[in-house]
Amino acid sequence: MRDNRFFTINKALLLGCLGLMCTAAFAGLKVSAKELNDEYVYCVGSVSKVYSTAAVMQLVDEGKVSLDAPVTDYIPNFKMADSRYKDITVRMLMNHTSGIQGTTYVGPFLYGKENAFHDEVVFDTLAKQRLRCNPGEYSAYCNDGFDLLGVIVENVTGMSFGDYVARYLAAPTGGTSTSTGDKASLIENLAPAFSADGVRFENDVIMSIGAGGVYATASDTANFGAAFFRNADELLSEKAKSDMETLWQNTDDFKDRNGLGWDSVNDREYENTEVKVLGKGGDVDRNHAYLLVAPEEEISVAVLTNGGNSTLNQLVAEAILDACLEEEGLKLKEEGTSDFDISLDIPSSYDKYEGDYVINSGLGWDSVRISFPDHEYVHVENIGPLRSGGTDYGYTKDGSFVKLAYEVADSGINDIKPASNPEVLRFEEGTDGKVYIKIERKENLPEVGVSEISTYCGEKMEPNPISGELMAFWSGVCASEYMLSKDAYNSQTFDFPIVRLIVSEDVPGYLYCVTGMGTRILKIVDEENAVAFTTIPSSRNRDLLDIKAEANEGGVTLYCSNGWEFISDESIPTFDDGVGEVNLKANEAVWFNIGETRVNTDVIVASRPEDSVVYVYNKYGEPVYSSHIIGVKNSLPMPKDGKVMFIGGSEGKVILN
Repeated sequence: MRDNRFFTINKALLLGCLGLMCTAAFAGLKVSAKELNDEYVYCVGSVSKVYSTAAVMQLVDEGKVSLDAPVTDYIPNFKMADSRYKDITVRMLMNHTSGIQGTTYVGPFLYGKENAFHDEVVFDTLAKQRLRCNPGEYSAYCNDGFDLLGVIVENVTGMSFGDYVARYLAAPTGGTSTSTGDKASLIENLAPAFSADGVRFENDVIMSIGAGGVYATASDTANFGAAFFRNADELLSEKAKSDMETLWQNTDDFKDRNGLGWDSVNDREYENTEVKVLGKGGDVDRNHAYLLVAPEEEISVAVLTNGGNSTLNQLVAEAILDACLEEEGLKLKEEGTSDFDISLDIPSSYDKYEGDYVINSGLGWDSVRISFPDHEYVHVENIGPLRSGGTDYGYTKDGSFVKLAYEVADSGINDIKPASNPEVLRFEEGTDGKVYIKIERKENLPEVGVSEISTYCGEKMEPNPISGELMAFWSGVCASEYMLSKDAYNSQTFDFPIVRLIVSEDVPGYLYCVTGMGTRILKIVDEENAVAFTTIPSSRNRDLLDIKAEANEGGVTLYCSNGWEFISDESIPTFDDGVGEVNLKANEAVWFNIGETRVNTDVIVASRPEDSVVYVYNKYGEPVYSSHIIGVKNSLPMPKDGKVMFIGGSEGKVILN
């Protein structure tokens, strides 16, 4: 076993995040050992994808799996509503090029207790889903692909994925605390879960096991990372490790730079110093992780936190790596600052790029209108439902556009200058004639570091004229709000279960689907279907969503391609003084609109089944009460224009006073 050095940071001193707990571990051959006792165990989130990939690569080493064989060779019951699924290979699952839309969001992220509901629905969900592109066409992040890798491990070995990880990945690298979400209730010393304002919740239980359900200490994770050092033979052959750290493509710096399982296999910052660095981040509700490995230098750093996010963890891991490299006499090359020569004469050849675009900033989708006023600068006007204003960019001699410090309308054309650490925008025409937007930017995170981004992030929207009758139909659908109706009873999705649809006023034929996980922009097809239409060749095109609206006696039900199912507001009853008990069905939400007679009162829950949950939401759809809060009382607040929801894991009854 390699010597180890560990760092533990408690409270918020390092990252400035309220209530943050952070554990970092370092594994390397050339440092002295210092033991860290009683480490917390965290869910490592999507760092689990490196575990899943390593597990399958072991089977490749043993000749039991072929990387370029169809997935259906190992999962005969895997089917999709798109015949191209038969062309998806094992390798495509590992490098996110399968074309699968993204994530089955029914039951993967839970509170408190294990629940197999996700496993029960994922194959049914995929069987109704189309692909977003041809398999192998481009890489866009896909959780479902890694859950399928976990199934391959189970089908080939006859073991549960969790048992395989413990025996063949954790044990050989000295991991004594590594487990998986299906055994979460058995994990000792699990890091307690707190919200940003210090409220303690039941712990994250992640049932999307292959994609994000591995649990470990920072030292276990760092020692697992050390198995990717050169000449390390605990887990994989040199050929398998080389395959994992090879870029899926190396012709376009704006496309994803992932290998097999790893998010990054050629970090530009370290590449300039000729240091090979592998990286993988992971985020679930309250647990966040980053694993950073320098195979040649034999350095592995894992940073796990409760609070913050994986980008912050990455910057902490890089700071530790930089210090270790400096001890070895390796110092990163300083990048020079960029000087932008702004011209006020944009060539007329750029006129074809004027129009409406869909943009994914990384925080959700929005629509913008791009114009070139007097051919002097670019104006990007937000035309989405939030109407957040505009941004201007100056034209540079290399054909790119640099974000300006001020809008020209405010500062005047003669006073333009680049913003500090400006974003750089470029237009790109695809071989299919579609127009994409590429961006480069650096995000300064005070006291932590700088995060660099280069990616495709937008696509020009094509006209989609629809009839007045079709517009009227969808306007009627959009008149209601929609509540999540079916999911695992302890699903974290009930933290943000309300969806609103908004017909675009500026771009006919499109609508916005506003969820608690961000906004999606959909193309109206007919009186039932509105679908994702983007082909952006990067992970900004992840987690696409198609919806089908089906009218019924009570209102409208929305069926979503990721497994979500929503019922319209008019179909739910009123929660008034006459409601004294609520009958529960397994994993089906029972919703009420809070009646006037209940407003500003407290309703007491006299009894409810152990496998049940209660939420209360205000008029904005924000939870003001959740029975997932540790120590919460059984008194329910009743806000005006709010809603209350009850759900159980089995049939039962909630008694109210």
